[in-house]
Amino acid sequence: MKNLILTLAFLLLVSTFSIARNPDARGFDSIQANFKNPPADCWPHTRWWWPGNPVSKAEITHELEEMRAHGIRGVEQISMSEVYEKGNIPYLSDEFMEMLKHTVKEAKRLGMEVSLNFGGPGWIIGGAWVKEDEKSKDLVPTFIDLAGNQVYNGNLPDRLTKTKRSWEHFTPKLDGDETLLAVVAGKIENDGRISEKSLINLTATVSGNKINWKVPEGEWRLMAFWLKKNGISNAVDHFSKQAMENYCHFLGNKFYEAFGDEFGKTVESLFVDSFELPNLSSGINWSTGLLEAFRKEKGYDLTRYLPAIWWNVGEISPKIRFDVNEFLHETGLNVFFRTFLGWCEDHHIKGRIQAYGFNTDNIEASGKSHIPEMEITAGEKDAADWFDTRIGPKQYVASGAHLYGRKVVSAEVYTFIHWERYRETLEELKIASDGYLMAGATKFYNHGFNFSPEKIVSPTRSLPFAAYIQPQNVWWKYYPKLAEYIARSAYLLRQGDFTADVALYSPLANQWALNALNMRKWTREFEWGDLGELLISNGYNYDLINDDALQNLATVADGRLKVRTNEYKVLILPNVETIPLKTLEFIEKYVELGGIVIALERIPEKSTGLTDYRVSDNKVRELSNNLFNKPKQPEGKPVNPYGLNGPGIVEGIVMNPYGKGGTYRLKNVIDRQIWWDKRSSTLDPFLETIRKHIAPDFGIDFAYEGLRKNEGLTFIHRKLGEKDIYFVSNIQDKPNAVPVTFRVKNKVIREWNPYTGAITPVLSFCEVKDGIKVPLNLAPYESLFLEFSPGEPEAYVAKSEFIDVSATGNRGLKAVALQNGIYSSIIKTGSKEKKITTGVSGIPAPFLISGAWNMELKGENFPAVTRKSEELTSWIEDPLTRNFSGTGRYEINFTLSTGYFLKGLKLYLDLGKVGSIAEVSMNDQPLGITWMRGQKLEATHALKAGENKLVILVTNTLINRISAMKEPPPVPEDLVSRFGSGAVNQETPREFGFKPLPASGLIGPVRIITVKEVAVSF
Repeated sequence: MKNLILTLAFLLLVSTFSIARNPDARGFDSIQANFKNPPADCWPHTRWWWPGNPVSKAEITHELEEMRAHGIRGVEQISMSEVYEKGNIPYLSDEFMEMLKHTVKEAKRLGMEVSLNFGGPGWIIGGAWVKEDEKSKDLVPTFIDLAGNQVYNGNLPDRLTKTKRSWEHFTPKLDGDETLLAVVAGKIENDGRISEKSLINLTATVSGNKINWKVPEGEWRLMAFWLKKNGISNAVDHFSKQAMENYCHFLGNKFYEAFGDEFGKTVESLFVDSFELPNLSSGINWSTGLLEAFRKEKGYDLTRYLPAIWWNVGEISPKIRFDVNEFLHETGLNVFFRTFLGWCEDHHIKGRIQAYGFNTDNIEASGKSHIPEMEITAGEKDAADWFDTRIGPKQYVASGAHLYGRKVVSAEVYTFIHWERYRETLEELKIASDGYLMAGATKFYNHGFNFSPEKIVSPTRSLPFAAYIQPQNVWWKYYPKLAEYIARSAYLLRQGDFTADVALYSPLANQWALNALNMRKWTREFEWGDLGELLISNGYNYDLINDDALQNLATVADGRLKVRTNEYKVLILPNVETIPLKTLEFIEKYVELGGIVIALERIPEKSTGLTDYRVSDNKVRELSNNLFNKPKQPEGKPVNPYGLNGPGIVEGIVMNPYGKGGTYRLKNVIDRQIWWDKRSSTLDPFLETIRKHIAPDFGIDFAYEGLRKNEGLTFIHRKLGEKDIYFVSNIQDKPNAVPVTFRVKNKVIREWNPYTGAITPVLSFCEVKDGIKVPLNLAPYESLFLEFSPGEPEAYVAKSEFIDVSATGNRGLKAVALQNGIYSSIIKTGSKEKKITTGVSGIPAPFLISGAWNMELKGENFPAVTRKSEELTSWIEDPLTRNFSGTGRYEINFTLSTGYFLKGLKLYLDLGKVGSIAEVSMNDQPLGITWMRGQKLEATHALKAGENKLVILVTNTLINRISAMKEPPPVPEDLVSRFGSGAVNQETPREFGFKPLPASGLIGPVRIITVKEVAVSF
């Protein structure tokens, strides 16, 4: 709410009368205590890579102790490929298991949690022990085009076709070890389509690898479909029940026999990383017996229709593709998820899963996981925005948790926050953290911590996935600042239930009908346009809602769509052409009972699946026409539930009252390719449509504030009984002074500070039509929590020019002024309102600390630099200091006059620009640490009239040092006998020669800022 003061916030004294009318004041005791000192489960955990497992018990203990001392309270152990030429311990060997047992024992001693990757080395679920016939398999097609009126007597086609999929492993032809599943022929029409009526199942005519077939008249395609072992990795067959049971039994029992007594305790979960299974040429995930399983589940034989998976076979292609995708989804849930999660349940441990990149519906699969996990970093690779409103895996995972009742959502955080490693600052990690918190994550796994017996960083012996959060990083000492921020935030965001206004229909059925080869990118390649930003930046949070929830979990009451504790007021269909008939039937019921549906760009026209598809298509078109085109008035007196004048309220909008509810059709919302389709928030037709039915939960008066759009002030809202908890973050590089209307009526407000754990009353707000309007003064990237509870403070400030107001008791308030002048305030006590004018004087101008600065740089493999200068500049501007990474020391003496020590004045140190962390002392008294822009340190207690000594320790980033490297550091001499001196990784690290380098050191200007506390009586 104000610029963060790390040592002492602006004084806010908790007055007993400020909560006297709050009946829930004493019910929050345990939550308040845990917010100040969060439980271990809420603190950051880390992915702990063991590359080649070159570990020892002593080093394991050392690294765990380092983590614990710096705020990391858990590890996810994962073995990776070797980085040393010797000294590696084979995965699952007796020695390796002994190291794991030691890890669990030491973690227990330290009060830490352990999660184990369920496979390895690497993140694919598999291993060298998996039998050949139980490894992953693909269904791949081959084909040859033949002219008609001939007898083809020859080999089946063996050439494989490459697609554009980035994860595909291309081989040009079969190797002879495949199993033939089917041979089908089809006539090629003039437009390139294959005629459905012409499809012929020729499997029975094949002998060995040859076929003798009389080709009818015309152009024909002979297609063979093969089950091919996916030999790219040791991945287990995710679609074979027997293979999965054997896999879980073998690996799970290895762990259970070693430390099963700690399952569900110290060892809290087994982990499945994102399903980044490679596919073969044009292949799709498949397994033995799936054609027969498909027939039993879908009621028809897929064999004749296999070409429709890959080729255009007219109107049946989308029907077949949907059926195949849905079948693989159900099979994946039954075989992989239920087998793995069932084994976990039987052994009293949780299964933590990144459910995306697989054939299953991300939402349902996440919801079925014990702990669903998300990833995708805000600002990733310097391409995405920090204010990241993209609709993708994070939203699918969080929505699955909300819909299926999972309270804890974990996150793999900071992966590729930059493309290059060693660049990240604590501030950047905090900004990215807020992106995860806003998306719904409440348990962080850093990505990551590289096991290393070396004391300094070696780029060729470190994993390449960006964030480097461990002792070899120069700012490791200060990581606890971020850790405690995350712990408090994660804890408070686990309380109560997520609150959203909008249910955004997941278009997965639409995607399944289009393509059966794109399971790795279903959540990423649907074109959402700016829909996520339009909703979030204008105060409307949302959940993605899937067909399973609409068909099997949802109910309708009071015109709202309800799923468990979630109540949605508007349902949006985002450019959906294809939708299951059963889903659309529920949507009609929802609208009939008072719901609001907004269809963007188009309305549904097609059903899903092959069975009776023409009948189902007609029903979908009829329902869509009724819902969106043909008015259906409610019984009794006709009403217009919209409060609008007619269907042409805005060009391009069609509205239709239906039953007790209604629908809208809007174009140019997702598809805004022309600049004039983009409107300011105040005038946007899509937003105006939503606002007709529900006021923003987080409202900004754009017209009054003179803003066209919100560029980063964002929120998440949770409901805890009668209390409302909002997490607010200013994810932009400028301060925010815009007030926000929270759609609540409760007027006992408290700020919860996630940096310090302080909880203080908020007495500056006013009641408006749509809720409670609160002034928010936030520094760039600053965040806070606001709690709204029932009741009303005895007195509060409805309007004020002061930057902060707190209670003092005895019918008094304490206000903070930034400058001299006359300040007006409106004080409310019950139904009474009183205007008060207060004169403020005696505030001196900011004091610029200038003169001769002494700077000293000492670091790893860096010749010491000592200099005196009256000018503060970035280290990178001088060739001698450009590549310094570490901590520099600045010292200066200055004289402060007695005018800065008058009664009521408070003094704050503003360091100006710092690259990137500063630890400050004044007159040998510690003031605190700044690690984000806009942070100021209170210095009143340490400053004195006359001469003062200021010492500032500034720490930058590792990239400065790494960028100057010409070759990787050798293995340290004391480790050569153990690991060898040879280089396993021969690639030149992409960080070598990196530029431009970030600003480093103290750049300033350094000033003392003065505010004055004044009494306001009423």
